Amino acid sequence: MIPAPMAAETVDPVPPGARLLHIGLPKTGSTALQYAASRLKKRLRNEGVIYPGRGENHHKATSWLAGLRVGYLSDPTPQEQWWLNLKQELDRHEARRGLVSFEMICTTNLDGARRTVDALGDGGRVPVHVTLVLRNFGTFVPSYWQESLKRGNTESLDTYLRRVLKDPATVEASGAFHRRDGYGLLERWSAAVGPENITVIVLEKDRPTRLLDTFESMLALPAGILHSEPPVGTGANRSMSAAEAALVHRLNQQVIGEWQASSREHRNLVHHGVVHRLLSSREPEASEGKLRIPVWAAESCVEAGRILADSVRSTGVRVVGDLAELERPVPTADSAALADPDVVPFDFAVQALLGMFARSTGWSADHTTPLKQ
Repeated sequence: MIPAPMAAETVDPVPPGARLLHIGLPKTGSTALQYAASRLKKRLRNEGVIYPGRGENHHKATSWLAGLRVGYLSDPTPQEQWWLNLKQELDRHEARRGLVSFEMICTTNLDGARRTVDALGDGGRVPVHVTLVLRNFGTFVPSYWQESLKRGNTESLDTYLRRVLKDPATVEASGAFHRRDGYGLLERWSAAVGPENITVIVLEKDRPTRLLDTFESMLALPAGILHSEPPVGTGANRSMSAAEAALVHRLNQQVIGEWQASSREHRNLVHHGVVHRLLSSREPEASEGKLRIPVWAAESCVEAGRILADSVRSTGVRVVGDLAELERPVPTADSAALADPDVVPFDFAVQALLGMFARSTGWSADHTTPLKQ
């Protein structure tokens, strides 16, 4: 169901032939954008926008440019050919606006940012505009923790928060806010592309269509076109309930921490098996709870949001939304709510087992597609 339209926020489009680079953050609606763009390739092309490649996002090609490892592959070293394939498609449609999207590009350093901008811009010949999407820190950090469970994280939410919030100026969640090169996130990308070529989109609960609306405006697309392909199943990438996250966390502690399973084994059976099955086959009951930060972390999240908002203001980039949202206090959970449940719903346990069984017998987690041999 397409959300009801709200009053439009005027955002000027990038010039025809320019390349719009979406760099993240993770857990800010990236899947919805990528899902829609990848399934609307032909319609977008007819509207003057090229979304290159065959995949849902541009993980591999941009990893080569940004110098990021592709951790789920047996050889995580990025290959130049991945980028060259994407470049050839962009060059074939150089009169059209290009959209390139991978939410982890934001974790690169200044050299990686400059290399990415230079390659996309063909050495300055083609205009490049960068888009960064931000959300409230009090909701972002627990959301990223539950995302990290899919990759085998064995830390509890409390332990994780104490580590990543140790310094509110350089929150370690997602790796986007590091200062390994001496720059903050927006400072780094402003140095690479210029602040006049950056748009920051701030997500707000009462503006649910802002993300896709803004991309439609920036790409001069008809209103509503990106909303016409809402993600379904695992493509929707819904958040896990507190109970689901507790189950996956306990599995990670067992299979990674104690049994020393490889990342490939974990990715196959837990990520693509248990997690995909849970997220695609059921809707959590209200009794399963929502992931929330503990009371002790609230002040640190507000401070981190304030520091980030000030950084955005100081760089002078274009902002869509209210930066005050980044530091807004959010509901917290007490210690009892953070504790692992003693029991989980029967259907919940069955679906988790079915997902793992399907993957172990050579099927996708929903048992509809045989895996490639």
